[in-house]
Amino acid sequence: MLLGANMAFAQGEIKTPFMLDSVNNKGEKFSVSSLLQNSNATYDNDFIKSNTLTPARTIQIGVADAKNNALYLQNYYYKFSVSEFTTQTLRLYSTDRVKVSLNDNEILSKTTTETELKSEPSLTKEITLVPGDYTIAFSVLLSSENRTHYLKFDFADSIFAPNTKNVVGGLTLDKMLEGRNIYSTEISGSGKYVIEKYYDLSSEGKSDYGYLICQKEDTTLTAIYSSNTYQDVHWLENSDTIYYVEEKNGSRNLCLQTPNGAKSILVEDLPDGTVSFLRGNNQYIILSQTSKVDKSAADLYHYQMPDDRIPDWRNRTNLVLFNIQTGQIQPLTYGNHNVYFLDYSPKTKTILFMVSYDSIKVRPFVFNSIYQMNLVTFKVDTLVNKDGFVSSAQYLPNANNANDDIILTASGEAFSRLGTTLKKGVIPNSFNYLLYLMNNETKQIQCLTKGFIPSVKSVQITDNGRLFFLAENRDSVSFYEYDFRVKKIKQIDLACDVLLSTSCDANGENIAFVGQRYNDFSFLGLKTKDGSLYKRQEKSVKEQGLALGQMRAWNFKYKGTQIDGRLYLPYDFDSTKTYPLIVYYYGGTEPTDRSFQMRYSAYLYTAQGYAVYVINPSGTTGWGEEFAARHVNTWGDRTADEIIYGTKLLCKQHSFLDEKHIGCIGASYGGFMTMLLQTKTDIFACAISHAGISNIASYWGEGYWGYSYSTCATADSYPWNRKDIYVDKSPIFNANKIKTPMLLLQGTADTNVPIGESIQMFNALKILGKDVEYITVKGENHGIVDYSKRTQWQNVIFAYFAKYLKGKNSWWNSCTKDL
Repeated sequence: MLLGANMAFAQGEIKTPFMLDSVNNKGEKFSVSSLLQNSNATYDNDFIKSNTLTPARTIQIGVADAKNNALYLQNYYYKFSVSEFTTQTLRLYSTDRVKVSLNDNEILSKTTTETELKSEPSLTKEITLVPGDYTIAFSVLLSSENRTHYLKFDFADSIFAPNTKNVVGGLTLDKMLEGRNIYSTEISGSGKYVIEKYYDLSSEGKSDYGYLICQKEDTTLTAIYSSNTYQDVHWLENSDTIYYVEEKNGSRNLCLQTPNGAKSILVEDLPDGTVSFLRGNNQYIILSQTSKVDKSAADLYHYQMPDDRIPDWRNRTNLVLFNIQTGQIQPLTYGNHNVYFLDYSPKTKTILFMVSYDSIKVRPFVFNSIYQMNLVTFKVDTLVNKDGFVSSAQYLPNANNANDDIILTASGEAFSRLGTTLKKGVIPNSFNYLLYLMNNETKQIQCLTKGFIPSVKSVQITDNGRLFFLAENRDSVSFYEYDFRVKKIKQIDLACDVLLSTSCDANGENIAFVGQRYNDFSFLGLKTKDGSLYKRQEKSVKEQGLALGQMRAWNFKYKGTQIDGRLYLPYDFDSTKTYPLIVYYYGGTEPTDRSFQMRYSAYLYTAQGYAVYVINPSGTTGWGEEFAARHVNTWGDRTADEIIYGTKLLCKQHSFLDEKHIGCIGASYGGFMTMLLQTKTDIFACAISHAGISNIASYWGEGYWGYSYSTCATADSYPWNRKDIYVDKSPIFNANKIKTPMLLLQGTADTNVPIGESIQMFNALKILGKDVEYITVKGENHGIVDYSKRTQWQNVIFAYFAKYLKGKNSWWNSCTKDL
């Protein structure tokens, strides 16, 4: 089909270069076609829309100003998206020289001219398309060699009809990861300024970190200063000045900076160590200095403790007091144990610090003591003596006492089970954290969150004694304040589902935060003392034109307990159709929260036509102490039964779910759950385990944190006294019961769950003649971090589900043909 002349407004003349010589340094003669290599101009969406090609339609290109021997460059585009894997043959028809690029990567180059458009294609190229967005760019070099100029392209498969609507389509991995990602914030002491910490991820996988200093304007937060250089920046206590350590020309300088960027050097040639300022004290800082021991070059290595396998375990950190004015260094601690600075009280001029002690014969194997040191007299008091379930401490200003009180974070077994509500004999989940208050004069301790359902994550205490904390609140992360006047906890609404970072000003009147809604990217927020909300978002679902389906909470009762889950639907959901289902779980005690940007985001799968059910089974923190304690010494027993029961009930109550095409996926402990589930049921059409545990005993002994994680998961239980756990509940010893096709994935450098866990299961299933696939990711640890490798890993997962849940093998064959 021939269309009338289509002249683009960005046509530009291009000149041949001045010829110094007849050949270049490679002996190559100049070719006019080489001018196409300079045709990498990019344009905005309005330009692309005005210069869009349509498959199978021929356009005649007019020349803006025809001159003898003149050359012109003209760009055209075709934008589309696909939701299914496909391989297509692109066919190019042209009278002129053309360079064709797919998402900025050159795929074709035509270097000759013809006087007329031929019926046969000038060039063809087979292209592989995975679900996502694409732009094909045609850079045409027009010359006076031709009087008329024609261009056409099409696909050999005439049925191929990609999406070319304004809606881009569903979420893809590149859309989720690339661009600017906000991850943390801090608010200045006055509450006037907010730091946004971010990283920019390029399409090549390069991360560049930076920060902005923002202030409120209208209903938004506007940047007044920006830096694209990574600095670990913080506000000085009760100040509108930031500080950071700058390493330059071999020296370390401690720098101060105003919100508008005016910089000064507070300390030149600062000694090594992490800097901690002391509130209200402008003369001293604390440096946490690390003494390093490197035995990596030794041919023989004598291990001292199980953790000695971990790199840098022999390093030790101690504290020194540094005089800013004189440069004098006063050592505060010395020894062969790690020391952690916790807090400073300007009232008593004392610091809190924690020391960790190994005690391998007694669970939990590492015990923490918390000490108080007077920086004037150097007197040291022991506040907590070797309690393995205490993790942190901070001062709580108390105007009524000579000493400030202390807030401690610990699990239910701390202080002789003072905070637990569990019956005697029931072991608390050591990852479920509570808040305790210590009177610093009487040393009496009380639990502030006893019976409180959410699990504490982090604490901030203001100068006027207000206590704020973040906590896992079922499948959300929420912000709370403990009100000492009425001894009650109140939740503070910050208009998001999952909080990644929070920060209060000196009096707790203004709160800065980074959070996510379940259906959008992270944003920076500021809630002021009058209740107003200011927001800054670097990328959003709306701006990217993404289409997201509905998310429905779907909970069920199992043996008298409500089990919570979420059902995600495709963006083009039609209740009269049926959809394959993917079930995702973790089970390793942390909740699978409502985060939009996460490694196993449900929207990545709904974009490809799947329904996704995310379940938080028994043993998960954030649902109360009793619910969390179900994780201890069970290793998936009840958890697996809940997943199976819930999946069956979900399908029974939703006719649009295809119960014959259900897949499941989990990682780490969730990978263990994948293996365990297949020994108990055949309801799944396929199963994926990433870094799963197949043999609890070998994981316990070999994983870097296997034996220490097991102080919770198998508390006081060991391979020699609990065969019923370490053998009977290990999937490897029940591999003969597995009927479901299974994909095993793992990084070759995994130190958390050793790669042998996947190898054992692969060997067993192969010997048993089962349907099993095993793919490793070279050089990656427990999580796949490298961008290119993560993309390939993710595509393998997509392809496996497509094979078994949609009956489409082509993507899987494409992914694995060269492996």
